[in-house]
Amino acid sequence: MSLEFDIARRLSRRECDGESRRSGVMERVAVVATAVSVAVMIVTMSVVVGFKHDLRRVMTGAASSLSVTSPQSGGVMSGIPVERGEPLESVLHSVGGVERISPFTSKEGVIKSDDNTAGVVLKGVDSLYDMSFVSESLRRGSLPRVGREPRTKDIAVSQSIADRMEVDVDDRVEMVFITDGEVRRDRFRISGIYSTGVEMIDATMVITDMRNVQRLCDWPAESVTGYEVWLGDGVDALAAAGELNGRLVELYLEEGVDAEAFAVEQIYPNIFGWLATHDVNAAVMVTIMIVVALLNMITVLLIIVLERSRMIGELKALGMSDMSLTGIFFFRALFIAVRGMAWGAAAGLALCVVQYVTGILTLPSDGYFLSQVPVAFCWGVWGLTLACALAVIMCVMLLPAAFVRRISPSQTMRYE
Repeated sequence: MSLEFDIARRLSRRECDGESRRSGVMERVAVVATAVSVAVMIVTMSVVVGFKHDLRRVMTGAASSLSVTSPQSGGVMSGIPVERGEPLESVLHSVGGVERISPFTSKEGVIKSDDNTAGVVLKGVDSLYDMSFVSESLRRGSLPRVGREPRTKDIAVSQSIADRMEVDVDDRVEMVFITDGEVRRDRFRISGIYSTGVEMIDATMVITDMRNVQRLCDWPAESVTGYEVWLGDGVDALAAAGELNGRLVELYLEEGVDAEAFAVEQIYPNIFGWLATHDVNAAVMVTIMIVVALLNMITVLLIIVLERSRMIGELKALGMSDMSLTGIFFFRALFIAVRGMAWGAAAGLALCVVQYVTGILTLPSDGYFLSQVPVAFCWGVWGLTLACALAVIMCVMLLPAAFVRRISPSQTMRYE
């Protein structure tokens, strides 16, 4: 243990015991201010990471990580089908991180009830489609029976569509489509009503059996709008789409299969662009909290240095160097910062646990896509943020600690 560290530890113990009232009070204020700043940083990073994780989970659950369609479709729909087949599916499975794939069909149309109309996208799926996310979002009724005989004309609509159309489960609605300039009409039964919380999806998506859409498009069973591809956790959708598109180009040259992969970020750029702004907000909040902690730490350290001016003069008279004296007060600042960060980290973690368990803070889903404030236990992000904050604080603390160089032993010993 160095002499500077030992002196700083003893001084800290004395001031915590109340031997120096003014610096002791200021030290406690600095600890509290640092703790509040750290708690805010912990909660901010947790909410931002939680937003990203939960919103991506919602988006990929409702739409998938990647959508492979004809290049003209933009990943959503097109009058140009993609032919199902083993060569294309082998290429889709060859990309690292792919968990499952599912073909789908989609067609724009208008849904009509007795008094209302709304533009929708009729999405057809088969038995390979994972209905678990839609099942979790189901509010009442049941999901359409797909991929089995006999073919049904059941549909699942969102709560927002049901409210606009003033319909409910078991009601029948008419849908109107235009194919090659020809108007087609068909009637469907509402079997279930869901709500994902993502308005861009809830406002338009109607789910049914894939064969209903193929019949409306005059497509054979081998023709689909494309494939939805789900990736594992932590896999970069944009990077996977780039890798997959390289292999799809080779497939086109070899087999003539014309398809392109679109990441969910490319299909819904507004949502992910809005989400990216939260990174800026988090950076601003963390910066403000670090500045608040810095100002309090600088004030406290200057007061401690001034109150210990006689001690500094005596140590200089005994031959201690300015660098060693600076080290003493640097360690004093380190003790304050570490103590405040420990309390702040504990408080921030406790707040995150309470929100995670209870979900006490809620959100309007139509504005935020989620029903409650999300939190994520991002230990790596927390650790990096706190380490950077501590490094910045301690670097700045060298300035007030270096104030001891200006203290003269003759002046301090004369007036004391």
